[in-house]
Amino acid sequence: MDREQFFNALVSFDAEYVNFAAFGQIIGEMQKTLELYRHTRMVRNLLITGESGCGKTSLARSFQMQYPRQHLLEQTITPVLLVEVPSLGTIGALARAVLHALGDPYPDKGRVVDQTARIELLLRNCKAEMLILDEAQHVYDRGQRKTQYATADWLKTLTNAIQIPVVLFGIPRLQNLLEVNVQLRRRFAAPIELSLGNPDSLGFLDANFDVINALLPALPLPLSLRKTSAEELTRRIYYATDGRVGYLKRLLTIALEAAWERGENEMDIGTLEDAFTNIWRDGISKLNPFNREFVYRRLDRAGEPFAGDRVT
Repeated sequence: MDREQFFNALVSFDAEYVNFAAFGQIIGEMQKTLELYRHTRMVRNLLITGESGCGKTSLARSFQMQYPRQHLLEQTITPVLLVEVPSLGTIGALARAVLHALGDPYPDKGRVVDQTARIELLLRNCKAEMLILDEAQHVYDRGQRKTQYATADWLKTLTNAIQIPVVLFGIPRLQNLLEVNVQLRRRFAAPIELSLGNPDSLGFLDANFDVINALLPALPLPLSLRKTSAEELTRRIYYATDGRVGYLKRLLTIALEAAWERGENEMDIGTLEDAFTNIWRDGISKLNPFNREFVYRRLDRAGEPFAGDRVT
């Protein structure tokens, strides 16, 4: 395999979707929400949370791809509009992001009230049936409680105006946004968590193994089990990634590059140990899940790679 072939294989691997159980369940909920709207015009809004790297953005994009845009002679039909909430998280920034996604040639133009009216009109004209806002925790992260309330209130007003299902994706502290504005909270169903499950549950390792196993066929180089068992490697990979698909793909990508650069024809536990130190520089010895001295605990304490994404 030459350099170009290898990097093309890496790109394909990075684009690979992992349809684990919770992923499929949430896709199913979104499909039911969309079908309910299509047949009854009843609007049900969803709140989907998950820790960083668990696959929320991949899920949102996967769902949108099931309902692609249709470019007709006189108009473009957009059944599902996906918008990434900008890190600024203000009313103006969010309104501009939605207008940009809708193809508005002048998303910065006008007052917020004018931008909101254009959003409503454009969504109606493109026959949108669902609006997905990814990284929605940025609305909560920006500013003080007064600013958070105002942005949440605008979101409530927009939700009322467009009368189509709205799905919010974000890390767990997104739930705090609904606590800031009770009226917005009433418009959303109970949060749904995108997760492999409880690490203490009996089926958790099996769920992790299923995710790893789903990715193996897409690897440009095989993952060797000569120095460990499948169960042991699964446990170590869980602690190295906190059970998050994004971190798993990142770990494997770094390991793949290292093995290929060294001219090796496979990866093993040693390759993964080196790769983990590229993810977390302090991840050595008993703090490296692939080291024989590893302490077998979650790396979620202060200063460790998986600290900080809990609801506060």
